[in-house]
Amino acid sequence: MGRRVAPLVLGLTLALSGCTTDGNPAPGTAPVEAEAAPEAVVLVPTPESPAVFSSGAGASSLAASRAFFASSPVAVVLADDGLDRSPDEPAALIGPAATAAAGLGVPLLVVDSPGGESGVPAELERLGAGSVVLFGTPAAGWEPVVGGLQQVKGPDDVAGFQENLQLTVQASTVEPGALVDVIAAAQPGEDLTLPVVAPPAPAPAQGSSQAISQAPTPSSPAAPANPATGQAPATSSDSGKVQALLPDFARAQEPAHAVVLTTTDPASAGAVATARAAGALVRVVAEADPRADPKTIAFLREHRDRAVFGVGDDFGDQGTFAAHTAVALEAPELPGGGQTVFPGRRMVALYGHPSGGSLGVLGEQGIDAAIRRAQDTAALYAPHSSEPVIPAFEIITTVASADAGADGDYSTETRPEDLEPWIDAAEEAGVYVVLDLQSGGSSFPDQAKLYEELLKRPHVGLALDAEWRLAPGQRPLEQIGSVTAAEINETSTWLADLTRDNNLPQKLLILHQFNLGMIPDRDAVDVSRTELAISLHADGHGTPREKLETWNVLRKGLQPEIRMGWKNFYDEDSPTFTPEQTFTDVQPTPWFVSYQ
Repeated sequence: MGRRVAPLVLGLTLALSGCTTDGNPAPGTAPVEAEAAPEAVVLVPTPESPAVFSSGAGASSLAASRAFFASSPVAVVLADDGLDRSPDEPAALIGPAATAAAGLGVPLLVVDSPGGESGVPAELERLGAGSVVLFGTPAAGWEPVVGGLQQVKGPDDVAGFQENLQLTVQASTVEPGALVDVIAAAQPGEDLTLPVVAPPAPAPAQGSSQAISQAPTPSSPAAPANPATGQAPATSSDSGKVQALLPDFARAQEPAHAVVLTTTDPASAGAVATARAAGALVRVVAEADPRADPKTIAFLREHRDRAVFGVGDDFGDQGTFAAHTAVALEAPELPGGGQTVFPGRRMVALYGHPSGGSLGVLGEQGIDAAIRRAQDTAALYAPHSSEPVIPAFEIITTVASADAGADGDYSTETRPEDLEPWIDAAEEAGVYVVLDLQSGGSSFPDQAKLYEELLKRPHVGLALDAEWRLAPGQRPLEQIGSVTAAEINETSTWLADLTRDNNLPQKLLILHQFNLGMIPDRDAVDVSRTELAISLHADGHGTPREKLETWNVLRKGLQPEIRMGWKNFYDEDSPTFTPEQTFTDVQPTPWFVSYQ
């Protein structure tokens, strides 16, 4: 099983030296000095954590090599400029190259573009590599990359792996999107799967209803060496150092104490292969965010004593990834699981104030009855949603008032302690809570800070209602209010900082709007803070046609990072949309629905 170089070399040494099996020199022969121990692969004792391997296939492969390997007498080097193409067209040689690296227990370095080989020679020198296994050929040949190092032709079929690398592999046809999954599952030192990527299916013949795939199957008697070209991979012998077999060397005995998260992007394959070669655990994720999937959160917590890495630009910069990882390891999950608001769930909320029903349905009953009503309402949406539907409260926390009040801002602030029983009960019942601000003449940041302690609760988000944001001299109900992007951004920055500083799950930030003038410079709203999920809530009421017209107007020019929300009015709509209509007639399907 696996590579069997050392015993073969030892047997050859014994035969040539004339040694007997009891260790004494044969009669008439001179004593032979003991052969030096084979050079060994050495891993980095304690990789830094957390970190991201990013900026393309080449850069990420070099970063992974530096993170996991202190030295290695052998390295696999892949020259291919196609690793950053779409997942449906993975580079043909990445599967064999990754299998070789994982099987040998050595790093895989990638030359991913003309001129992209610049970092490879320095990394080979740092590793102390004396031999390289080469796949493909760079535009300028191998000499500038590997110089006079010993070269071994990189195999791409079962026989080649056995003959050139003495690795036992079994070919298996895989779909392009499953290539990284196969590499991530490689078991170093054991029989390996050599992934043969299925070629694209031919176009349907005229008059045919579907294409018939000609891709080989795992049980096919033989697949072409290179599934893309049908030819063996090209290697260069311009240094005159090509050899048939690798020298004897010892792989690292202990695995790297690390876990790696990756998507299925083929550009991550080099770094993933290097991680598996070092023995790191690899998990392929659908979302490049450690907070997004409850199973990923559980995986990280199970291995919380290990260093954590992400492969690919989608994981963000080092600081962002570190913050997300800290949340995954320590913070509570949101109702419904995970620690990002969307796309893992949709929400259906009761809107209003606890004081009574005049401001919305939430206050028409007490806390326990309101929780049951929110749960029952959300359940009506579940048959029409592919995501879990979570019950929610949207509590009007500061209420626009015709009376200026002692502070003169035409907004009545509810005391935080009066809201705590609702928030406590909601948390226990798995109900998300949004605090809605009708700030009057006060600013949204100033009012939000009054509820800082409540917003430190993991299941509590924030809503900004621009209809009631007044300019100096304005009064409620005399005009429709508005807010600038600058004020929204000041609020969102404060809320995002609060979320990060307190290691909290992502928070929902709702922006209420029913005409464009309410947020006149909406395109300047900052959507970059990953601590927040922003939703634009369409508050229009009336006939279905009027509501959909408002919806479509508000959607135009909206940043793709902002998800749409919808409000159903029991009294003002004619008629009120049913749950099925809300999730089928309204497109795209709203992520947050509230009832008033």
